Amino acid sequence: MKEKGFSIFRRMAILVFSLISILGILFIIITYLATTHYLKASTQLLNKDVAAHIAEFTSPFNKKGFNKQKADSVFHNAMVINPSIEVYFLDTSGNVIAYDAPPTEIRLRNIPLANLKKYIASQGQKYIKAPDPKAPDESKIFSAAEVIDNGRKLGYIYVILGSNRSEDIMNMLLGAHISNLAITVFAAVILLSIIISIFYLTSIQKSFNRMIDVLRRFESGDYTARFEIKDQDDLAPVTQAFNKMADLLSYNINRLTKSEKERKDFIAIISHDLRTPLSIARGYAETLIIQKESDEMIGQKQNDYILLILQNIHQVEIMVKQLFELSKIEAVEFKPRMEPFVLSEIVQEIIHTFQLAAYEKNISLRCTQCQYHVWVNADIGMIERVVQNLIDNALKSTPAGGSIEVSIEPDNQRLIFSIANIGNPLPQDLLEWINNFKDGSNILNKRPAKLGLGLLIVQKMLVLHNSSLEAYTNEGSRNIFLFPMPIYNTTASS
Repeated sequence: MKEKGFSIFRRMAILVFSLISILGILFIIITYLATTHYLKASTQLLNKDVAAHIAEFTSPFNKKGFNKQKADSVFHNAMVINPSIEVYFLDTSGNVIAYDAPPTEIRLRNIPLANLKKYIASQGQKYIKAPDPKAPDESKIFSAAEVIDNGRKLGYIYVILGSNRSEDIMNMLLGAHISNLAITVFAAVILLSIIISIFYLTSIQKSFNRMIDVLRRFESGDYTARFEIKDQDDLAPVTQAFNKMADLLSYNINRLTKSEKERKDFIAIISHDLRTPLSIARGYAETLIIQKESDEMIGQKQNDYILLILQNIHQVEIMVKQLFELSKIEAVEFKPRMEPFVLSEIVQEIIHTFQLAAYEKNISLRCTQCQYHVWVNADIGMIERVVQNLIDNALKSTPAGGSIEVSIEPDNQRLIFSIANIGNPLPQDLLEWINNFKDGSNILNKRPAKLGLGLLIVQKMLVLHNSSLEAYTNEGSRNIFLFPMPIYNTTASS
């Protein structure tokens, strides 16, 4: 499949490079602003006493007024000592009354005194800016002091600490040094980041390619394809989740494959079981037609044939009914209707309905221990069906003159239902199938030859009640089937 546009790793590389570039530019800007702020703040703090010294030693203010010659001397000395400062003399209202510059350069004749008063009150410890008379739109660092004579305020000395020329020189130097350093550092950071990013993205891409390879193998039908789990791998949670999902999917696929095979085998077996009585019934029906045409059939023989046909049709009807019942309980949405009832009462009623059939076959059918009136919580109809199937199977396999004994015995918190009959020992394959039924996943695995739908329905119904059928043959050739049911505590439920 051809890739369209950039791959995910190219996009990631572009994103990383863009982010590093943006962060680098922001770093340069922040570094420049922080350096500039530091220089201005330190300059202001170092020169905080300049205005105060002028006010104390060379102030042009006196009792007679303002001394212009003395002011010119201050301007001259300030220029000689520190060319970067500009001195202004203000009256008590902030009006500029003296300065060392052409009148056309002074654009602000009145300086707001709010920031000057804050600065003087903080004794020069705070970083405060004020307007420059030559450039009112720019706020600059300054030094300021009040001129007081005998408690009378005469005016202010206002010193701009960074003239336009000095700021131009400082900006030029900062630009030259910082820009070169910033560009060098920025280039080094970009280069190092690119190398690290390429290395890291290459490692991720290799893991990603391995992941794609496993997914393609799995997609092609190799359900054994799995990821190699590495705890320190960034993609470990994804690979672990896939391996678990693949294991579950493979398990379900195997179950579906097995179920499909079992379904086909089951259909083949049921088809054979259905074909046998149908073939017999058809044979007798054809015989009736042939004998009738030749007038060789006598009345009693004809009735016997018809009875055999009806018996085989009835057998087919029972099997179809059992198949319908089996499909019903295997439906996903099917749930038992649980309710409390006394198991012994249900068992006694069922035994009573089978007494006539047992009498006709000369078989003794009785419940030896049905006096325990203990409650269980189950689906009454399903448990009735289980008991009926077990008794019916016992009647079919018990010879004339034999006996069938049903019992219900409490065992800790369970009731054990058991049915025992004298007859041919149960085949070993049938015993293994019954005792290893578990959840029903092996219903056709090594299917016993004598397994009827009745036993299969019994097992399915008991599984829905979290129980299972058990069987064994004792030394006296007695075949015994039993299943447990938990005792229902009516006191606790009420």
